[in-house]
Amino acid sequence: MDTNLGIQQMENIVGLSRPGEAPVGFHIQNLEVARLSEEALSALHNPSDSDVKRQLKSWSQEISPSVKSDQLRKNLRSLSLNVTQICNLHCKYCAAGGDGSYGDPIKKISVEKTIPQLRFLLEKVPAGESFKITFLGGEPLLYPEAIDMIAESAQEIATQKQIRLSFTVVTNGTLLTDSNVDLLCKLKAHMTISLDGPAEVNDQLRPTKSGRGSTDLVLNGIQKLISRKSELGSVGISGVFGARNPDLISAYKFYSSLGVDWFDFTYDHLETRAEVSRDFTDQLFQVADLAWKKDKEKALRQIKVFDHYFQLLDSQQRNENYCGAGKSFLMMDARNNLYTCPWVVGRSKEVVGTQDTLSSEKLKAYEKPLVELNNCGSCWARYLCGGGCMYIHENKTGSKHRVDENFCERTRNLIGLALLYYEKSRSQLEERQTL
Repeated sequence: MDTNLGIQQMENIVGLSRPGEAPVGFHIQNLEVARLSEEALSALHNPSDSDVKRQLKSWSQEISPSVKSDQLRKNLRSLSLNVTQICNLHCKYCAAGGDGSYGDPIKKISVEKTIPQLRFLLEKVPAGESFKITFLGGEPLLYPEAIDMIAESAQEIATQKQIRLSFTVVTNGTLLTDSNVDLLCKLKAHMTISLDGPAEVNDQLRPTKSGRGSTDLVLNGIQKLISRKSELGSVGISGVFGARNPDLISAYKFYSSLGVDWFDFTYDHLETRAEVSRDFTDQLFQVADLAWKKDKEKALRQIKVFDHYFQLLDSQQRNENYCGAGKSFLMMDARNNLYTCPWVVGRSKEVVGTQDTLSSEKLKAYEKPLVELNNCGSCWARYLCGGGCMYIHENKTGSKHRVDENFCERTRNLIGLALLYYEKSRSQLEERQTL
């Protein structure tokens, strides 16, 4: 791997180094970051005693009153709905049966069933709290009427309950007609557009059902959204990368030209080969370097993964759960069955609720923090990673709680790079004492 990231650990302190960069120290428990001298970096793995080593041990033993445990994941605060289980594209790596259906003949959600089910779920949210509803597919904009009716009813319930409600729509971007954009602006929706890179890549991976390219339609739709961005929550692009789509650098340059708020480089969740994972990591390192040269922290934080780590470090918020599956998050399919994850829709054994019922017995399996369930206690990156994706782990190892080492290696390296850039960014705002 061309990342050239050096990692040393002593108790709660991890030293990170990269050629040409000042070394950085990270406190695992407190989520604190500070610049290290070369002497301090050497002392982390040097058995001899010294003043610098004693300072490092003293820092390691400190308990920060500011650090917060992950309490945000314990109660339902987010719901995704498969408004449709059919799609107008035929993406090469589709996880929903190739047509968005998950192999189910039911293609559209029942609004009549969904509204009372939403009320049942929103009744569990205390007044003054926030709740997010995400509309997925298939392609959700094949059924905009359902989005409109469900969102309107949800807003009425939220107003009665004094809940702050937000909406996200995940779309392939080909159906951003004027009327659909009007609807999205009405919802002040946060938009996620699926786009795997420039046309020569995206047209191959995300063709229409007739085999034609979809990129021109997507770019036209993005420009409509950008022209009305002040009426929307945000506009971002998510691409899937792996062996089928290995060129993150070209994708980054392309995404950067589109005027959107953020980009997400998603690793192909079905890819299990170590060499592909390492190439992805190496290229994301290069993308981060390009972003930093372009506009330092501002450009780096347009990349979703780095923004996420910066937020955790700024707030000193431990992340004990990679996602809120079964805790703060549920997924509803077009049959109104409830699951803990979008990737397991259609698996009968994964259903945790229907209509006005939730299985406390099934949800009990998700109660403990993922860092505990996944045995992450010895990993220095656990409170920024949160234990990793259960679906990816299961796909590789056969168990949700036996980790995929490729995922862990990839994530630790990206967290290490984020820490180096975080210290560089913050040291420009405030001089940090060098150990």
